[in-house]
Amino acid sequence: MNGLRVVDLLNRGDIPVSRGLANPLVRDPVRATSFHGKDGLGDSNLPLSKTRPAEKTAIDTISDELAISKRRDLTIICTGPLTNIAALLTGFPESAKMIKELVIMGGAYGLTEYGVGNVTPVAEFNIYADPEAAKIVFESEAPLQAVGLDVTMVPKNQLTLTDYASIKKSKGRVAAFAAKVLNKNIHKHRILALHDPMTVATKIKPSLFEYSHYKVQVEIRGEITAGMTVADRRESLQGGKTSGKKMMICKNVDSRGFKQLFLDRLTGA
Repeated sequence: MNGLRVVDLLNRGDIPVSRGLANPLVRDPVRATSFHGKDGLGDSNLPLSKTRPAEKTAIDTISDELAISKRRDLTIICTGPLTNIAALLTGFPESAKMIKELVIMGGAYGLTEYGVGNVTPVAEFNIYADPEAAKIVFESEAPLQAVGLDVTMVPKNQLTLTDYASIKKSKGRVAAFAAKVLNKNIHKHRILALHDPMTVATKIKPSLFEYSHYKVQVEIRGEITAGMTVADRRESLQGGKTSGKKMMICKNVDSRGFKQLFLDRLTGA
């Protein structure tokens, strides 16, 4: 399990790793091995972990954390398809009222010229991989915040070859690992979007980010629009009735501040 391999690298055996659901709720699985490599870590050959994953499932682990945390005290950062969160909300509906916020890396909301799909013309991968799960989450009572392709795909927010060079020349083991993970794609594309790091960064340094509130629906039936996140941008202009739940959508980021934060974290260990 890749989570355990990374935890071992960071010498953070105190962090529990639990096994999540392997497949989408109702659809066949969609894998991204062509981008992330056969091992899911850029074919970096990180040694297999000798540690066994926790006996509990990811859903049980989150449920236990909610049980011991204060009401509305738990923030969950979601950097993949929303299958596990949807299963949690379906199996334990009361959990939605106990979560402080769900921070989602996913979607394309049309807030910038880059807010278009990366799997289809309108769908981002994490939502496309399990749109039924995304629909459950987006319609839940849990407070939602999303970082989509609108900001992660803006060129100035992406990793450049110059940025990569600074990572590669760093002597830390974390930087060395990152250089291996990034190597194939950064040289192939000459630039690399930092989807997940940016989503995590919203909680590390919130002042770097700007948001707008929109009502959003997830399309699950469309023949060519499945997985589309439809943000109703008319409301602020017309004041009319709209469908969907209102959520915070990231619309801008201090690119210099974010990139510096990202590079400092990688090269400082």
